[in-house]
Parts: sequence; structure tokens; C-alpha cells
Amino acid sequence: MAKKVILSGMRPTGRMHVGHLAGVLTNWVRLQDEYECYYEIADWHALTDDPKKAKEVEANVMGMVRDWLAVGIDPRKAVIFRQSYVPEHAELHLLFSMLVSVPRLLRNPTFKEKLAELRKRKGYTKMVLKVDRLSVEDELEQILRFIREEDERKALRMLQSVLNRVRDEVLERITTEVALDEAAIPAEVSYGLLGYPVLQAADILLYKGEVVPVGADQLPHLELTREIARDFNRTYAPIFPIPEPLLTETPKILGTDGRKMSKSYGNAIFLSDPPEVIERKVRSSITDPMKVRRNDPGRPEVCPIFHMHKVFNAEEAPQIEEDCRAGKLGCVACKGRLARVLIERLTPIRERAESFTDEEILDVIREGSARAKEVAERTMGEVREAVFGREGIGSHTDS
Repeated sequence: MAKKVILSGMRPTGRMHVGHLAGVLTNWVRLQDEYECYYEIADWHALTDDPKKAKEVEANVMGMVRDWLAVGIDPRKAVIFRQSYVPEHAELHLLFSMLVSVPRLLRNPTFKEKLAELRKRKGYTKMVLKVDRLSVEDELEQILRFIREEDERKALRMLQSVLNRVRDEVLERITTEVALDEAAIPAEVSYGLLGYPVLQAADILLYKGEVVPVGADQLPHLELTREIARDFNRTYAPIFPIPEPLLTETPKILGTDGRKMSKSYGNAIFLSDPPEVIERKVRSSITDPMKVRRNDPGRPEVCPIFHMHKVFNAEEAPQIEEDCRAGKLGCVACKGRLARVLIERLTPIRERAESFTDEEILDVIREGSARAKEVAERTMGEVREAVFGREGIGSHTDS
């Protein structure tokens, strides 16, 4: 029985940290034995937030794949490929974009989150739709004159005319000027950011992905891919499977400052960190602010250190939780335990990562991308025939 196809990927934005290890990479290692896996280096997606960082992508690709191999992603079991090495992604994205409305993309939860982040960063505290005051003084004076003359019919007719004109002008301005108002959508929002879920759908469906590993909070993102697959199949030909979610539990990993772990926040513990750096980062991490002294009862549920204990030190976590709540375990000792556990877990990964040469990593990417391109070309052959016909625009002939 053929294995089902999985497509999953990451944007090359930097080295992998322990949040990636717990949330994605450990799962990828397991899945590569159970499914036909395509693991994508999503370098085009990496430009959606800031296209000016394109020159950073190359180094980030190398570091990310180095970490993938170090944790156990095996290029003999899974296809590791670079998105931009397979231009069929862009072609399918273009065709899919014809099937998706702008209002549908504006409802995408991730786009809304990115938009909120941009507004906050640029100082937008609320969305204000600016419509200039409409000039109706002359009409109002005429209406008042009809009322004074007790000609209600003329007054009502004039009032209705004014209301119709105001309505038409407001609608016109909403659909033109206001739609482009930076208070509604900041200028930093690119077409690529708005359309990135369409490219994501192309990524999945180009390989006829049947299963997509997602957390429960990501289900709305996958639904757009499913809608596009159904719409294409109805409009042209039943080429694409409707991908199903593979719900995966993503452990909660907080950064050293208590926020979500992220390279951009400067709060991450990286797989490539040497022991002394891991120890320093753990030692400087925040804990429960209410636990000031060693004997104070703690609240493990708000402590980033305990969240990491639950994931990387699961065997001892119940006892650590009990001792923390009872005031028997101080934060310094608790951090020391976590640092030792992380150093023991991450040292072999770091050493394996350092053992790969750049040429070996490039070979993995080139070979994986060539394998991915073979599949992509077959799919696009079917797509072109379905959309245009064998002799139509975009079809590849043997002449």
C-alpha cells in the first residue's frame, strides 16, 4: 500500500531553536517513517514579511538545513527541497490566484494577525475610515424653504435625492479612496503577504499532498487550500486530493522573557548554542514574578522554565511542579536542572550539525529539489492540459 503524501515546510529565517525542536522537528522525524514526506525550504515565503532581507536567506537556508539533518531528518527518507528551485510553485500559485477572491484572503486569520502587528508597529491604534464632509448645504437650504412653504412633497423628494447622492458618494469613496487608506491597510502590506496562503496551497497541492500536519489553531489556514482544491477540481478537472489535517499537539515553549520563543524577540535557546550559552540563557530567564524567595510557593503554569521542563524533562516535571508549589524548590536550583537537561539533549545535535560540510548540505538541497521538480513537472502537465487543453496557451508540446 502506497504511503500518503505529506507536505510541510519552514521559512528560512535563522537557526532552529528548542521551540522548533519540540513543535515541529521531532514530529517530522517520526513522520518520515510513516509517510512520503516533502519538507520544503520556503524561501519565497520568507520574503513576505520583509523583501529587503532577501540577501539573508542564503545563509539562513544553510543553517536551517544543517539543523534539520542534525536532528534526524533523513534525505533518504524525505525529500528536502528549496521552493525557489522549483518554479512550478509560482506557476500553480498564479493559476490558483484566479480562483480566490480578495475578500476571502482578507478574512485569513494569519493575515489579520500580521495586519494587527503592522498597525501596532507603525503606530496605528485603531482603523479610521476618513470620508470628507459632503457638500449638501445648498440642498438643505432648499429643503428648509419647502418646509417653510409647507410643500412636504417637494421637501421629501429633495431629501430623498440628497440621501441617494450621499449614499452613492460614500460607497464610491469606500471602494476607492478608503480601501487604499493606510489607516485601513498600511502601505507595508504587500500583494505577496495577502496572497501567501495561495502560494501555500500551491506548495501542498503541487505534490498532491493528502495530509498536512497542523495544530488545532492552524485549521482555518488549511481550509483555504481545501477550498482551492475543490474549486479547481470543479472548474477544470479532478486533479487534486482534498488534503486532510493531521492534528499534532504543539508543546507550549516560552522564550527566556516569557513571550513566545522567537529569534526576532531575542529570547530563543538555539540548537547550535554551546553549553555555556545555554546555561547563561537559562540562568537569565524570567520565572514566576510572585516567587521572590526560595521558600515562596510558586506558580509553575506561568513560568517559562517549567514549560521547558514539561517538554524536555517530562520524567521529573511532576515532582518539580509539586515542589515549586510547596515552596520546596527555588528558582536557581530549578534553572540549574533545566540547563543540565538541555545541554545533555542539545550537545549531540550541535556536534552533528558541525560535522556537515557546506557542500554536503548543498548536495542534499540540490538532489532533493531535483526529485521535487520531477513530481512538480508531472502535476503541472496535468494542470496545463486541464486548464488550457493540450494545444492551449501554456501547454508544453513536443514540437
